Amino acid sequence: MTSIEWYNTANVDEQKLGVKKRQLLIGSLFFLTSFFLAQSVVFEAAVPFSVPFWAIIRTKYKEYAKYVLFGGLIGCFFLGFGQVFILALQIVMYECIMRFRYWQLPQSIAVSLAVLLVQIMWQGVMHQGLPPVLVQFYVGCEAALALIMTLFMQVLFVNSYEWFTSHWTYEKLGSGLVVFAAMLTGMQAVVISYFSLPIFLLQLLICFGALVGSVPLATVIGAVLGTLIGIAKLSFTGMLSVATLTGLCAGMGARVGRFGVAIGSILPSVFFLFYDATLPLDSVYFTSIAIGSIAFLSIPKKYSDKVRDKLFPQREEVLLARQSWLTEHVTFKLEHFQHFVQFMKELVFERFMTAPIEEAKEVSPMNTCLSCFRYDHCWGAQNNGMDKLMTDWFHMKGVGKDSGMHRVEEQIRYKCVKSTKIFEELETELYRERINGQYFHGKKMIALQLRDMSNHLNQLIAEMKEETISFASVEKDITQRLKDAHIECFQLDVLSNKPGARKIVCALAPARVDWEEDTTLAERMILPILYDIFEEPFEIEKVVASDIPFRHIQVSFRSAISFEVEYDIYSMSKDATLYSGDSHALFQLHPGLFAILLSDGMGQSKEAQHESRKLIHLMRECLNYNMNPETAMHTLHYVMSLKQQNDMYATLDFALVDLQHGDLWSWKAGGMSTYILRGKEVLKVESNAAPVGFLSISAVEAEKRKLKAGDVILMHSDGLFSSVDDWDEQEETFLAYAQQVASTTKTIQEKLTTIMESFQSYYDIEDDCTVLMLEVTHVVPTWAVFRPVQHSMSNS
Repeated sequence: MTSIEWYNTANVDEQKLGVKKRQLLIGSLFFLTSFFLAQSVVFEAAVPFSVPFWAIIRTKYKEYAKYVLFGGLIGCFFLGFGQVFILALQIVMYECIMRFRYWQLPQSIAVSLAVLLVQIMWQGVMHQGLPPVLVQFYVGCEAALALIMTLFMQVLFVNSYEWFTSHWTYEKLGSGLVVFAAMLTGMQAVVISYFSLPIFLLQLLICFGALVGSVPLATVIGAVLGTLIGIAKLSFTGMLSVATLTGLCAGMGARVGRFGVAIGSILPSVFFLFYDATLPLDSVYFTSIAIGSIAFLSIPKKYSDKVRDKLFPQREEVLLARQSWLTEHVTFKLEHFQHFVQFMKELVFERFMTAPIEEAKEVSPMNTCLSCFRYDHCWGAQNNGMDKLMTDWFHMKGVGKDSGMHRVEEQIRYKCVKSTKIFEELETELYRERINGQYFHGKKMIALQLRDMSNHLNQLIAEMKEETISFASVEKDITQRLKDAHIECFQLDVLSNKPGARKIVCALAPARVDWEEDTTLAERMILPILYDIFEEPFEIEKVVASDIPFRHIQVSFRSAISFEVEYDIYSMSKDATLYSGDSHALFQLHPGLFAILLSDGMGQSKEAQHESRKLIHLMRECLNYNMNPETAMHTLHYVMSLKQQNDMYATLDFALVDLQHGDLWSWKAGGMSTYILRGKEVLKVESNAAPVGFLSISAVEAEKRKLKAGDVILMHSDGLFSSVDDWDEQEETFLAYAQQVASTTKTIQEKLTTIMESFQSYYDIEDDCTVLMLEVTHVVPTWAVFRPVQHSMSNS
C-alpha cells in the first residue's frame, strides 16, 4: 500500500469514526430527553409527553427511535410499572392508527387518539367501570396536552438538514422553550446535595439568552419557562415573577458584558428572598444559580456568536461576503477578457506590422485596347474570344496553376499585338482587386472583432449587475417548484446557467423505504421539473452520499445531450510521403457542441502541411476564446493574406454539430461539399467561397442543416477525386458505396475502410486525401427500460 492510499484509508476511517461518535452523542441526547419527558407529570396526574416525542422521532429521525423508546420506558419505570405498560400500549396504539391504510389521520390527532383510547381502557379496567369525573378530567387533559405538545414538537424537530440551513424563527424558539419546560418538570427529582439540575439549567439558559438577545430574549425565556413550570406543578406560581425579573435584569446587564449578565441574574433572587418568605429560595436554589452563573461565564464566545448569527443574522456581513465574491468573480472575467484582447493583438496587429507591403506599380492612364487599331476585331462584332481569355487569365492567376497560366498567356500573345502592355494592365487590375479586397475584409474583420469584444464587455457588465440576481432567481424558482412537488431539497446550487452546459446540485434526504433507491426521486420527479423549467434535457452526473454534517445525498445534474457522434478518419499522402497538405481536428467545445476542422494546403510539400496546420491551430485558438465563427473565418482570411508567400493559401472546411438540438452548422472557405447520408437520401452542403488567404473572397456564409439519428456525415478534401476522370461520375460512385455501407451494422471504422477500399478499386487517388466520417445517434440513458436497435436497410 502506497503512502497516498494509506492516507486516504486512514482519512476515511477517521470520518467514519467521527460519524459514529456524532450519532452516539445525538442518540444519548435523545435518550436523556425521552427519559425526562417520561417523568414530566402535569397537574400531578397526567403524563402526556412521551408519546408525542416518540411519534416525532419515529417519523423524522428513524435511526434514533430505539434511544427514545428505551429512554421513555426507563423514565416511566421510576413512576411505576403500570406507567411503563401504559406507555407501551399507547405506542402500539399509535403505530396501529398510523398504519391503518383506509383512514389516514394527522399525526397530532393520531397521538391524541392513541393516548385517549389507551387511558379510557386502562382507567375503565382499573375502576371496573366508568372512572370518576376527576379521572376523566385528567384523561382529557392528557390527551389535549399530547395533541398540543405534538404540534409544538413538529415545529421544533424539523428535518435534520434544517437545523443547519434554516434560521430559527420565533415559533421554533417558543416550541423549544415549551419542550425544555416539560423536561425541567421531569428533572425536579434530580437534586444532589445542594445542587438542583432544573434550577441550574434554568439559570444557565436565561443568562445565555441575555448574552445572545439582550433584554427581549432573556425576558421571554424567563416568562415562558416560569409560567409553564408553575402551571405544571400547580404551585410556586410566584416563581413566575422571579424568572421574569431574572431575565429582565440579566438582559439589562448584558451591556456591561458577561459579568454584568451573571450579577444581574442573581439580584432578583436576593430581592425576593427578603420580599416573599413563601418562595422556595433556599440554599439549594442559591447554590444552583451560582453554579449556573459560573458555567455561563465559562461558555466559549464562539458558541454564543453562532447562536446569535442563527437567531439574528448580520446582514452587513452577508453583504460584505457577497461583495468579496463578486469582486473575485469580476476580476477573473476581466483577466480572461484581457487575455482575449492580447490574443487579438498578437494575431492581427503585430503580424500586420511585420508583414511587408509591396509598392504598387505605375498604372498607365491609357487603355491599351481602346487605343488599339484592332479593337473592333477583338472586342467588337468580330469578337475572337478575348473576353474569355481575360476571364481565364484572372481565374488561373487566382488559383495559381502555372500550366494553365502559361497556356492562357500563349493564346493571348497569339491574338493580341500589344500583349506586353495587356499583361501589365492585367497585373495592375489584379493588384487593384486584391488591395480592394484586402481593404474591404480588413474593415469587415475589425467590425466583427469589435462586435465580439462588445459582446464580451456587455456580458461582463450584465454579469456584474444581474448574475447574482439571475442565479438567485433561478435557484428560487427551482426550489419553489420542488417544494410544490413535496420534494425535500434543503440546499440547491446552480453552478452554471449556460444553455447546454448547465450544472445544478441538489442536497436531498436519503431514501426512506427499502425498495426506493437514492436516485429514484431524482429520475422520476426532479428531471422532468428541470426539463420543464429550462426546456432542455438533463441527466444525473453523480450521486454522493454523505453523513457530514448530517446524513444526506448530493445529486449533481447537468445538461444532457440528445445525440452523440462516432467518427473515423481516413488520411493518406501523395506517394506515401511523410508530408501531407491536409490537416484536420475533431474536438468538443463543450459536452453539447462538437467541432470539425478540415484544411487543405496548396500542394503536397512541407510548406503546404505547415500552412494547413497553422490554419487549424489558429481556428482552435479563436474558438477557445469564444470568438464568433464568422468573425474567426474573416480574421483568419485577413491574417493569412498578410504572409510573405504570395502564392500560398489553404482551404478550410469548418462545421459545428449541436448535440443537444441536432443541428449542423457549416462554414466553407474553398472546402469541398459535405454529404449527409439519410437512408437513400443524400443532402449536400456547398459553398462558393474562395480559400483562406485568397483576397477575392467576398463572404463566408453559414449553412444550417437539421440532423436526425442515424445520419452519416462525410467531409473530404479535394484529393479524393482525380482530375483525370469525370468529377460527377466519381462523386456518384463514392456516394453509392457510402450509402450501401452506411446502412450496415459494422463499426464506423470498418465502414470507412470498406468505402475507401471499394472506391479505390475503381479510381486512383493521386493527391493528398482526407475523409472524415461521422455517425449521429441518439443518446440512450443507462437506466432506460429499452434501447433502440438499428436494423440494416434494404436497397429495395
